Amino acid sequence: MKVIHYTKYIVFVFLLSFLSNGVQAQKNGGFFNKLKEVFSPDVQIGNYTFKDGSIYTGEMKAHKPDGKGKTLFKNGDIYEGEYVHGMRQGYGIYTISDGEKYEGQWFRDVRHGRGIYYFANNNRYDGMWYQDYQQGHGIMYYHNGDVYEGDWLKDKRQGQGTYTWRDSSKYIGQWTNDKKDGKGTLVWNDGSKYDGDWKNDVREGKGTFEYNNGDKYVGDWSDDLQDGKGIFYLGGDRYEGTYLQGERTGDGTYYHANGDKYVGHFKDGMQDGHGTFTWANKTVYEGDWKNNVRDGNGIYKWNNGDKYEGQWKNDKPNGEGVLTTAADDTHYKGHFVDGLQDGSGIETNSKGVRYEGFFKQGKRNGPFIETDSSGKIIRKGTYDFGNLSN
Repeated sequence: MKVIHYTKYIVFVFLLSFLSNGVQAQKNGGFFNKLKEVFSPDVQIGNYTFKDGSIYTGEMKAHKPDGKGKTLFKNGDIYEGEYVHGMRQGYGIYTISDGEKYEGQWFRDVRHGRGIYYFANNNRYDGMWYQDYQQGHGIMYYHNGDVYEGDWLKDKRQGQGTYTWRDSSKYIGQWTNDKKDGKGTLVWNDGSKYDGDWKNDVREGKGTFEYNNGDKYVGDWSDDLQDGKGIFYLGGDRYEGTYLQGERTGDGTYYHANGDKYVGHFKDGMQDGHGTFTWANKTVYEGDWKNNVRDGNGIYKWNNGDKYEGQWKNDKPNGEGVLTTAADDTHYKGHFVDGLQDGSGIETNSKGVRYEGFFKQGKRNGPFIETDSSGKIIRKGTYDFGNLSN
């Protein structure tokens, strides 16, 4: 028990002595300043030379840069900011000899955290950094007036982001390796809009393009062009079918606003190949097409029952063909020019009377011979442009 009381006495005497010295210390610069000197390492101002020859001037601890200071690199670059244990850490400004500059956070000697980088070409990045890379969320202000705001990975646009052009066009969507890639929407300054898939900065996959005049395409894309299956709405018309490199090419159906319809083959946006055109009044043409006009062989059926079957050129019967008139059951087989009987031909009526001769612009013209249903000659003669000469 005596030992314990003795120990308490020693501690009490020590505290009295410490407090007494503290009162005197306040007169000599402050009691708490003395405590800081006892319990904190000394902070010195000095110079330090790194292994690469760079020279540091500023606060130091344990003979290393620690605190605020300035480093002049051998290549002329300058860093002003905070250090921890000899490494840039905290806030600092790094100015490169070519004029580029970084202002922001550092960690273990690399840019890490929030910072702004001023590029020599007048671009400016304001955002997050990770181990010396632009990484995380950030904004790039381009020298030409464009702006990107979104995700970054290793100095490249990657993830979700918005790119706004100087002319106010805007893309909102996904990015990969600095390019539009994935799902995204681009609205042009003229009001046109694409919403869909992207690959390597171009439209690729499924997407919808809305024109500024109200037209719309919904379907497949390849290499920034309509390619594959798609539907095009233009005014009141509609096309459903195949596209190749931006043009209607392949099989498809075109619906006209007035009720007309074409089903068949297309080439470079034109009805080209075999196809059927049905007019709203039920008139039908089935046959060959070239550059949007009937060309080749085809059958034309009027809604009154008349029919032409034969050769076509420049959208009209031209060449050899057969014309059947429903009203009087007359059949003409022969040559046509621009839709009219022209040249040699045979015309047979419902009673079997057969006229064999020549025609001009749809009228009988030249020598002829007529026979009845049994083949007996009825008459011979010559027509002069529809008028019997003898």
